[in-house]
Amino acid sequence: MSALLVDELTETTSTVAATPATVVVTETFWHWRHGRIRVWETDPHPSGKAIVLLHGYGAMVEHWRKNIPALAADATVYALDLLGFGKSDMPDAHYSARLWGEQVRDFLDARRIAKATLFGHSMGGLVAAQFAHDYAERTDGLVLVDPSGYPPRTPSDFMFRTLRFAAENPILRDLSYWLFATPDIARQGLTSAYFDPRAVTPELVETFVAPLRQPGAKYSYLAVARRPGDFFVNAPNGIAAPTLLVWGGRDRLLPPRLLKPFRELIPHAESVVIPDTGHCPQDETPSAFNAVTLRFLRMNVFNE
Repeated sequence: MSALLVDELTETTSTVAATPATVVVTETFWHWRHGRIRVWETDPHPSGKAIVLLHGYGAMVEHWRKNIPALAADATVYALDLLGFGKSDMPDAHYSARLWGEQVRDFLDARRIAKATLFGHSMGGLVAAQFAHDYAERTDGLVLVDPSGYPPRTPSDFMFRTLRFAAENPILRDLSYWLFATPDIARQGLTSAYFDPRAVTPELVETFVAPLRQPGAKYSYLAVARRPGDFFVNAPNGIAAPTLLVWGGRDRLLPPRLLKPFRELIPHAESVVIPDTGHCPQDETPSAFNAVTLRFLRMNVFNE
């Protein structure tokens, strides 16, 4: 299939395979003020509805590859590589949930999208929740998948200062990143994130390792350690959007008990726990994940 120029903000395009074969996903690069952003998008949907997918820490648009075809039945789907991750640019920027929220807002403006439903996994869930608070008028619905970002009950100032010191010191920062950015560490992290070890294939590991080799990756991958206070949800006005919380029942990184504080944060939220699934239900058990999210969207967001 020939490449399609999406709009004047696009530099290059290519076609990305998706299943079923009737769904075409196009890869583009959008020029944002902080750098190039990789975007996967489906053909425009006649409903005019839009879904934006936000990956987790260290991940990329490929982590949604098993969900995009199902979601494209109801809306135009956009998956973004957050600044600093995947194939997006990796500048030495002040990374935070709010910076990535601005990325989403500016992307919607560039595509002339008034409102969208946001899906956020892990750290992407933090970004989606913060966006839904800061830009409530731009949020149709919210699907938070094993989200991070709920403030600890008793934050440790000493721990935060230690992490910040290590990440800000150039020698310690480069040493810690050199020790961290290896295939073995990536494999160990993915093995902790998935309940079924068979899901951690060599292809999946390589997908997560490739961005680590980029020169600027040390800035974004160590951003949480540099400014940990920027990675908690700050929503004093609450979150009004229809919300679904999806959790892997065997998540060892962010266990299902964290559903309780997120329910307190968003009292009207529905919640689903998918059994025998780790931290990444959208990738580990995509059939169950797609079924529960589509049911929620059709009953609460796309039912106009």
